[in-house]
Amino acid sequence: MQKRDKKQQILEAGKDVLLKKGIFKTRVEDITNYLGIAKGSFYTYFKSKDQLLEEIIIQFFDIRKNEFEEIEKSDEDFRDKIKKFIIKRFAITTSENLKSHLILINLTRNLEHLSFELRTKLIEIELLNRKILREILKQAIGKDLKITYSEKEMEVLIVFIMGGIKSYRLERLFYKNKEDYFISDIKDLEERMQNIDLENEIELLTNGIIKILTGGK
Repeated sequence: MQKRDKKQQILEAGKDVLLKKGIFKTRVEDITNYLGIAKGSFYTYFKSKDQLLEEIIIQFFDIRKNEFEEIEKSDEDFRDKIKKFIIKRFAITTSENLKSHLILINLTRNLEHLSFELRTKLIEIELLNRKILREILKQAIGKDLKITYSEKEMEVLIVFIMGGIKSYRLERLFYKNKEDYFISDIKDLEERMQNIDLENEIELLTNGIIKILTGGK
């Protein structure tokens, strides 16, 4: 097995264990036992569990960046771009991407317990989300919607829209119940996604964002 393949195998096994045992309860030996390898094999590719977590965030960032750049550069109109932006915020792609998404959600819930490096990587994802949304809105406001906002007003709109999408996403996909507040199992997440009409709900969100930008018109 090639070195890159082995590293990715450990990474994917790590995701399974992190979701099963919990991020802060998982030890390196839990991951190596799950794979049936020596601890030395883990340390060949990752210096620590935190470095494995950092790699998960980096890979998620790279996937998100490529997806968003495709949206930004496409010839689609604003409505389609904002709709695809929302869809990508839900990470509705492969099961492995969903695992990463679920791990990131749980990391974000516990920012105060994370290392500076992990917090910094998570912030980079948020800044990327805002950057792409800003570019989409600039196109819409200047070209498609024929309206004008100042830079300060634009920042307010971005914070408001990002906050709305984030709250909706958490409520519909990740909030569970009072006893176990957040979903932490990939099967629960996939089942939740199957039981809601995301296509129609995302269409509703898209229309709502356009109404916000156009003053309800």
